[in-house]
Parts: sequence; C-alpha cells; structure tokens
Amino acid sequence: MAKEIELKLSVGRYHVEALKQQPLFLSKQISDLGAKPLKNIYFDTPEHHLSQHRVALRIREKEGQYIQTLKTSGISEAGLHQRQEWEWTVPTPELDFELLNSVEWPEALNDPELLAQIEPVFCTDFMRQTWLFDGFDDKGEKLRIEIALDQGQAWIDDNGDRKHDEIRELELELLEGRPVKLFDVALQLGQQIPLLSSDVSKAERGYRLSRPEQFEIEVPEVTYSDEDTMEDAFCRLVHRELTLWPQYLEAWQRSRDWTFVTQALESLRNISALYESFNEIIPAHPDGELDQMLTKLIRQLRDVDAWHRSAQLMGEKGQAWQEAAAKRGEERMEVLLQTVSVGQIALRIARQMVVKRWRRRWTDEHRERAERLFNAS
Repeated sequence: MAKEIELKLSVGRYHVEALKQQPLFLSKQISDLGAKPLKNIYFDTPEHHLSQHRVALRIREKEGQYIQTLKTSGISEAGLHQRQEWEWTVPTPELDFELLNSVEWPEALNDPELLAQIEPVFCTDFMRQTWLFDGFDDKGEKLRIEIALDQGQAWIDDNGDRKHDEIRELELELLEGRPVKLFDVALQLGQQIPLLSSDVSKAERGYRLSRPEQFEIEVPEVTYSDEDTMEDAFCRLVHRELTLWPQYLEAWQRSRDWTFVTQALESLRNISALYESFNEIIPAHPDGELDQMLTKLIRQLRDVDAWHRSAQLMGEKGQAWQEAAAKRGEERMEVLLQTVSVGQIALRIARQMVVKRWRRRWTDEHRERAERLFNAS
C-alpha cells in the first residue's frame, strides 16, 4: 500500500504542444522518460456500488503487463489528491478477487453477493508522456516529482456505439518533498498555459458516460469539530468553493449548460465574501494582487453570463435574440477559459490554504481572533 499525493490539472485543447515547450521541461533537473500507451478497464457492479463508496478498481495494461489497482476514498481539495492505493501484477486482464482480501474495503462492500456482481463498466485509453523532476526546492530540500501528461479518451460501448469523453490532464505526483511544491511547479507551468485545477478523475468521466442521467456535481458538506478555530472554518469553507467552481466550468465546457456558469460565478463570489468577512483574521497581502485577479474574474464571468440572466427574465419570448446572445456568450466564454488567470487564481488560493502565509502578517489581535473556537457560544 502507498499514499498517493498528486495535483491534477486540466489542459486546454489548444495548448498541449505549447505546454511541452515550457522552460521547466528544458531544465537540467528534468528528465524526459518518454511516452507510453495505457489501456485501463474499470470494474464495478451494475448499480455502481464501488463508485458510491469512492472506490476505484481497475486493471491497466502497460508494456505487456497487467496491473490490478484499487484506490479507496481519500482527500481531494482544489485538485490536490491524497488517497490509499494498492497495486498487484496479474497474469491476465481478469480480476483476482483473492488479492482484494488484504485491503481495507468499506464495511458496506464486504458482501459476497455484491462482490460477485462486479464486471467491466468502461475503459480509458490514453498516451502518457512522463517527465521526472529530480532536484532541490528553494530551501535546498530534496524534491522529486513525476509529471505526467495524459491525452486520450474515457469510453463505453453502448450497443456497438462508442461514446467517449476527451482526456487532457497534467498530473504532478509527489515522490519526495513538501506537497506545497506541487503548487509551485504548477504555477510555473501555468504562467503562459491555461491550467485549471481538476477534481474530475478519469473514472468519473467513464461513470458519466455510462449513466449520464445521474451526473451531478456534489456540493460537499462542510463539517466542524469542537476543536476547530475560526481560521480552520475559513479554510474549510474556501476549500469547498475551490473544489466546486473549476468543476462547474468543466461541466459547462462539456455540456454548454449555462446554469454551470451561474454556479461558478456564485462560488467565486463566495470566496470573495469569505476573504472580506474573515479579514480580521486573514489579513490581505499588501499588494492586493490576488484580490484584484479574483475581482476581475468575477466581473468577467458576470458579464459573460449577463445574457443568460436576461434570458431567464424573458421566459419563452425573444427566442431569436436568445439564440444569438447564447452564441456570442459561448464565444466569449471560450476566450475567457483560454486565459491563464483562471487557473492561476485557483492554484494561488489553493497554495495559500496550504502555506497560510497570512500568519506572517498577524498581529497579536489577529492571532487571538483566529485561534478562537468556531463553535464557541
């Protein structure tokens, strides 16, 4: 068993080749490990019980070998994933159920009749190009990161008709060093290339294809313990929004449903509101750059979504105007999603949640307020 810590980012369809030309990949600390095709079969019950318990079970074909992998639920915040993973080499692309006896299954899955229903559900086929960053960070500490660019498809066979969802992902997996450095590398790569934090896994893409009518973006519940401070509450609330608004934008790209743009806008406004309402414990950086970037993006999304809000006021009237306005809005939205600022904002806020650099600007009053218990009466 291993603990996997990785940062996952989506890459715009027009920027894959430009990404490979970024200066980081020419660094002496980077080794090009080449490209390899990967084919995966994902397994679940007909009712998707494994997915419901956040368990992924697959067999991967890699260079003539078959690898059976089980991943259980973990933490996923703003594209940074931490979860438990087991891997075994198997002789054929058939599940070896005996190997699963040694893992930590969720209690509800320990049912022989349920496990007997497990079958192939969907596949993912993609080309993985890999680089290894092997060097030191800015503090002189050892840093090793595997950088993988995946391009391909998640697909299902629907009575002979192949349905698919495109895969264009950049994964940064921490092999050695501090997790925050994943954000630093991503920010460096995203200075000229649109890279957006992604919480949509390849498995989720496959499940969406197999049961599109059940697809919805889950709004995670924020829970608190009696020991949580005001600072903890702020971080938990921001993390939830960081998880949501990139998913809403990805959902719009896939579906062209403008409801997702409205939801992304509301999520960004929630982040802005949290920074404002918690400013007595989270003092803003003096240069105000992040606040300006966030304010600008909210304004841009508001303007792009304006036709949608107006259309809702019109109801069934003005269909010709609505169709023309929707087309113009779609073009503007595509342009906005190709800007680097969208991804930079998400990565910078996520990094801030890890580093908590605002503590350097704390006065005694800031610290006292930040350390108060959130649930205190």
